[in-house]
Amino acid sequence: MARFSELLHGSVRVRITGAAPESCLNAFTEAGIAWWDAFSEDEFTLKAGLAARDLARAKAAAGRSQCEISVLKELGAPAVRRKLRRRIALLSAAVLCFSALALSSLYVWDVDVEGNESVPESEILLALAESGVKSGAFWPGWEADAIKNEVILAVPELSWIGVSVSGSRAEVRVRERIAKPEVVSGAAGSVAARATGIIERMEVYQGAPLVSVGDAVAEGETLVSGEMPSETGDTRYVRASAEITAHTWRELTASAPLEYTKLTESGSHTRWALEIGEKRVNFYRGSSQTPEGCGKITTEYPLAWEGVFTLPVTLVRERIIEYEPSKAAEDSAALQERLAGELRSELERALDGKGECINATFTAAEHNGRLVVTMRAECREDIAVFVPAE
Repeated sequence: MARFSELLHGSVRVRITGAAPESCLNAFTEAGIAWWDAFSEDEFTLKAGLAARDLARAKAAAGRSQCEISVLKELGAPAVRRKLRRRIALLSAAVLCFSALALSSLYVWDVDVEGNESVPESEILLALAESGVKSGAFWPGWEADAIKNEVILAVPELSWIGVSVSGSRAEVRVRERIAKPEVVSGAAGSVAARATGIIERMEVYQGAPLVSVGDAVAEGETLVSGEMPSETGDTRYVRASAEITAHTWRELTASAPLEYTKLTESGSHTRWALEIGEKRVNFYRGSSQTPEGCGKITTEYPLAWEGVFTLPVTLVRERIIEYEPSKAAEDSAALQERLAGELRSELERALDGKGECINATFTAAEHNGRLVVTMRAECREDIAVFVPAE
């Protein structure tokens, strides 16, 4: 019966320390506090069992005996209830967490667009939002055909759209319409020179040639006429077409200052913010704009598990870097090489895939605090360009 009462009401195993721990047991007996299974560890320490309900009285009696009591272990129903309560609370929290994640997985919190090249992503996202594909939307209620039709009507440059959901993220893949090839009209016109040079080869497909191989021609000069005179009938006007390869020379110039403003980091600080959906909570005072004369590095920590779930909560870390401007001199050789590279790129754009550079020379000079680089290039290119008749 005593054992059952001990289990029902609970007991504790305690350590009693003091100059004379045995006197503490005598104090328990005088106070009517039951104890059991007492044994001595050393002359200053012993262990014993007490009823849990007598623990407070036992500590008071021990204090009067110049001893201290520390609990080693709790036994019985109360201890089990406390453990279960903690475990139930933990289990309940886990159930609530997984329930929230399961519920959250039915909503879209992020929308990604792939496959667009010429159509702006913002235009596609706006059309998607109007069709119901947006942050916070309940995706099981979506109708794929309705979304496709609405978005393509709103953005006619698209020919196809597909939407899939993975971990609260909507992945939208689009395909743009292929532009119809430009229809070459039958309007009459001539072929002129787009650059000055000496003709090396001519292939005239239609029209009357006005120059020959070996002739020097100037930019804008007519090379093949679309006017076809006839001795037996009226003059015909055609769309002249030809491929005319010429030896050309081009001169290009680029310049840059020899001094520049150098920014040296003079300090930095970090600020934090929390984004919940479309709302932002700043954990700092003042504006969220980057201060003048400073740079900003933003790092985002979304509350998400890739491929499992995504919640509309993002922790934002912003590192504000303060810069101090100062004057610095450019390395002339490095600057010259950079300008030469820009001139080569400019020549490639000018040739437009219709020719090649045979040889190129560069000269550099300083003028009014700037480095001026001149490129003289010898090229071979197709100089024929169609000019419509007026």
